[in-house]
Amino acid sequence: MAYKATYRTRTYLKKGEVARTRPVPGRHLEQAALAAGARLVGGIDEVGVGAWAGPVAVGAVVLAPGERIYKLRDSKLLDPPRREWLAARVRERALGYGIGLAWPAEIDEVGLSEAIRRAAARAVGAMAVSPDVFLVDGKWNFVGPTARMVVRGDCESVSIAAASIVVKVARDRLMTDLAALYPSYAFEENKGYPAPRHLWGLSAYGPCPVHRRFYAPIRKLEEEGVPGRLLPVATVTAAGYGGEKGDRP
Repeated sequence: MAYKATYRTRTYLKKGEVARTRPVPGRHLEQAALAAGARLVGGIDEVGVGAWAGPVAVGAVVLAPGERIYKLRDSKLLDPPRREWLAARVRERALGYGIGLAWPAEIDEVGLSEAIRRAAARAVGAMAVSPDVFLVDGKWNFVGPTARMVVRGDCESVSIAAASIVVKVARDRLMTDLAALYPSYAFEENKGYPAPRHLWGLSAYGPCPVHRRFYAPIRKLEEEGVPGRLLPVATVTAAGYGGEKGDRP
């Protein structure tokens, strides 16, 4: 099924005034990098940073120079069916893509920033090609010397938009799988973020093995105890989602 293009935008403050993002990500950043000598340019985006449960995920995508995948948009502006459809198109037509995960146990051990760096390294390492430049969404460089930071990059760059779609679809599917193992938290709806149904499950059952003790409210629940029971440890197969340390909770 083909979907019509959407032209939704996001608002943000620019010098104290409300501004809007581009309705369609462009190729101007990729073209500038190619003109400066890069052979291949990739896009990188992350998802799940603020979630209380599940992994943080980083996606990397490299499109062929001159490749145009129409209707690419910032993943946050797309409904789930459209995201799924576009993710399949990107995976089919990209020169390479990779998804790296860092699970809660690793986040709790090394901290969120280092976990994001490791997930990014796994995403880059999973690709079949090695670009000279990565366009990375945001202001913080969690990739390395090849990164070029782009504020609101998923609205500016087709490569970042492609990465944002692929990684969000992958993580959303994984959270739906986890919902079957831990049904008390409605992960299929909230994707691990602290929505009301998720908070209710925490108050009734306490944290499960895929909750991040990194966050103080989760630690407090575990330390003080809650009515009900802690859920049994379980695992989920996540083949194709990440590297060695990132493939199961």
